[in-house]
Amino acid sequence: MKTIFAPGCALHKYKPDLIEKIRQFLLEREIIDEMSLTCCKDCESSDEQMTVIDCCPGCSYKYGVIYPNADIVSLWKVLIDTDFPFPDYHGQRMSIHDSCRSRQRYSTEMQSAARELCKKMNTTLVEPVHTRETTTCCGGCEQDRERRIRMAEARAEEFTENDVVVYCTACVRSFSVTDKTPRHLLDLLFNEPTEGLTIE
Repeated sequence: MKTIFAPGCALHKYKPDLIEKIRQFLLEREIIDEMSLTCCKDCESSDEQMTVIDCCPGCSYKYGVIYPNADIVSLWKVLIDTDFPFPDYHGQRMSIHDSCRSRQRYSTEMQSAARELCKKMNTTLVEPVHTRETTTCCGGCEQDRERRIRMAEARAEEFTENDVVVYCTACVRSFSVTDKTPRHLLDLLFNEPTEGLTIE
């Protein structure tokens, strides 16, 4: 049974160099057979038995629908038990935001896996009042720009810490217009700033 790494087009477009580093890491440890950059919206349905490793809540939900016999696994979960060179943030306090799609059937494991990775990186997570299944939407899928900004600002007010761990590019875009600093989980793994993702 083959294993495919499908990082999602949004994340690959954002940081192709980091996705390539992850791909190499997974290949060298024989965790994956190949990588697919096909957008989840363009993938054809398949009954094939396989494992799909992804790192986007939206893609995770979509793959669960179009690949009913596949094992959909979060990259964040896969990395937990590897020898990945996790950076040390020396207990830095950060809040964390769960995207709306991470509350869906096929990607709830991302919630726990993201938090486990943050522990691996020695961060101190401070959960907002509304978290996991009760997370307040940041407006990431809202079409009206002004309404999206209002939703993002309202959600940002719930965080007690300036840095906010996020694992969805749409959510990062939303928080880019607030007074909080979004930190995408992929960037945290490589100790890079999260920048360049803004509401268009």
